[in-house]
Amino acid sequence: DLLHIILLVFLTLKSLHRSTEWQNEITLFQSGLKVCPANGKVFYNLAKVTPDSQRNLTKLLYHESVRLAPDFEHALNNLGNLYRVEGNLKTSVYLLSRAVKINPEFAAAHMNLGVALMKSGQFEEARNHYDRGLELRYPYPDCVYNLGILHLKTNSVEEAEQAFRLGVSWEHELSHLNLIILLDNSQRLQEARDVALLGVEKFPLRSDFRFHLANLYGQMEDYTSAETEYKAALGLEIKSTYLLNLGVLYHRWGKIDSAREAYTNLLRIDPGNQKAQMYLARISKRT
Repeated sequence: DLLHIILLVFLTLKSLHRSTEWQNEITLFQSGLKVCPANGKVFYNLAKVTPDSQRNLTKLLYHESVRLAPDFEHALNNLGNLYRVEGNLKTSVYLLSRAVKINPEFAAAHMNLGVALMKSGQFEEARNHYDRGLELRYPYPDCVYNLGILHLKTNSVEEAEQAFRLGVSWEHELSHLNLIILLDNSQRLQEARDVALLGVEKFPLRSDFRFHLANLYGQMEDYTSAETEYKAALGLEIKSTYLLNLGVLYHRWGKIDSAREAYTNLLRIDPGNQKAQMYLARISKRT
């Protein structure tokens, strides 16, 4: 076991020393390892400062933390989240269930267990853990957002809207975006536009809000405003979908040359885009 720990520490420090961003943390946890080389919490702290690109190493460190400190709920929570991201939901649920059993008042672990259960199709159990997370921590924007997603998955649209609106009141970005999409899909275009305008105000550097706002203006046949918002979105971030929808807008608007330009620009960054190829071919046939 001691040899295993020494090897793991060596690999970790070698990885971390490549990034000057983490030097203060490395120095701190090096000192901790010298004093307590078999301390699970030290390995937990090392895992937390390991770069995202070193996910396998991060998992090893969390596993070592859990091996040395089997009842350390924070290590179980983080390790469970890693397995969920990888799609290993069975292991994720197991680890997160251990975390909430050890500490029933661990709000984040309840929410994370809810996410893993929801992705496993265990909706009732997921709802119970989301509710418990919100009982333990309020406001809890991430938790109420995930509750909204659960309601969507169970076709409880009104409840989903209530959850997203609560998230919006807490200025939660994903709640804003999902409320816009929900209202758009329900053909409540003016309400969706109002939420999108609020999102643009609250999150001015996020291109998604401009894009959704442009889509709404297009459906409302306010083509000038739609064009303005698509261009604003593209000014923040170049995405294939933005250029494609801008081209479709021009096409519907009768501005064929502008549509051709948008599709051509899209194919420069995404040569295999079949929709752009198809729409461009249609324009060429007409002209």
